[in-house]
Amino acid sequence: MTLALPRNTANLIVLLRTVLVFLVVDLWSQEAPGPRLAGLAVLAAAFIMDGLDGWVARRLKTASRLGGLLDTLGDRITESVLLVFLAWQRLIPLFVPMVFISRGFAADLVRHLNFKAGESTFSVNRSRWGALLVASPASRALYLCMKMALFFLAGAFLVGEAGHGPVCMCGADRREMLQDLVRLSVVLTLFNLARFGLLVYDSRAVLKAALDETAEASPEAGPRK
Repeated sequence: MTLALPRNTANLIVLLRTVLVFLVVDLWSQEAPGPRLAGLAVLAAAFIMDGLDGWVARRLKTASRLGGLLDTLGDRITESVLLVFLAWQRLIPLFVPMVFISRGFAADLVRHLNFKAGESTFSVNRSRWGALLVASPASRALYLCMKMALFFLAGAFLVGEAGHGPVCMCGADRREMLQDLVRLSVVLTLFNLARFGLLVYDSRAVLKAALDETAEASPEAGPRK
């Protein structure tokens, strides 16, 4: 039975969870442990919504290429805002958000060309490795879990810095926890780049067609005077 919800509910969930990330940053910017702990709770709600929007779209039978692009946009904003904040707090290297943001612009261009060619967000990943590491539910879940681990570990560190308990509960001192954050952020960045490389590889036909179209549309250079 179809849920009695508006047909754009999934897109509204994407919008809400994207807005929540700004609230997380604001709460984590406070000095007291209470707001920082509340930021962890809001972050958990945002990640729950990340899975909820797709489920709602399938139940309402409103899944679409546009919805997939909006979901990707929400993910891009969420990870970019949080990574920039963590780099500003000196919890992760500066190159991590720089790579993510640059890769995000490039990936969005490729996905835009795929969208024009009639491909959805993940339908273009037809190669063995592309289907395994980019499009498969397992790889997407792994990618999400890696981001969750990084952000929740950083949130626990910030709560501990404000004088609360989660850092001690992790069994690691401040220096070890910072090292864990750096290692995890680097691994996440490498996985991110690997997925982007496979996206480009699987989109090579679409990219070649776009380049050929651009070359045909360019006027031939006339003789120099």
